Amino acid sequence: MGMSLVGKKLLFVVSGPSGVGKSTLCRHILEDIPDIRLSVSCTTRPPRAGETNGKEYRFISEKEFRGNIEAHAFAEWAEVYDRLYGTPWKELEQEPGIHTDILLDIDVQGARQVMKTLQKAVTIFILPPSLEILRTRLAGRGTDSSEEQNRRFQKAQDEMNNYSEYQYTIRNETLDQAIRELRAVIVAERVKTAHMEPAQVFR
Repeated sequence: MGMSLVGKKLLFVVSGPSGVGKSTLCRHILEDIPDIRLSVSCTTRPPRAGETNGKEYRFISEKEFRGNIEAHAFAEWAEVYDRLYGTPWKELEQEPGIHTDILLDIDVQGARQVMKTLQKAVTIFILPPSLEILRTRLAGRGTDSSEEQNRRFQKAQDEMNNYSEYQYTIRNETLDQAIRELRAVIVAERVKTAHMEPAQVFR
């Protein structure tokens, strides 16, 4: 199914608590939908198994990251569980004449900054099927101590209280349903009259 993009490029911000499945969801959307690319964030955390530098993240030192903060190189940045994450402004810039939407997979702190600086962002909050399932997922990562898991779970609950700040809320009950709903949001936003320019209507 081909989709033509007839408007200005869009910025989709996908956010939600840790362990809710944002990255998996975004990966499927990038495979499914044409004319959309992932904004690659910088982070000071080490790569997880299977991650490639420059693909999922740019893995940089804390010194380099702090230098970028000083240089105002980030559209947003946040400290999450003692690691730094940030979206470089240059990731959000587009070459003229190229109509590719941008997908931003970021945490709740970062999303809040983006909402302030980029009013045009389309914001989507991902909820877990239930708190119980989220707790199990966080425990299942196997990389954190139980103390760390509790800290993450508490933070996730706090973050879920912010869902009403977002334009869309998707509960990730099953991957298929969540992909379908996220795809529907992207398709609907792409055909909004407000995003169209006369030159593209009368052609």
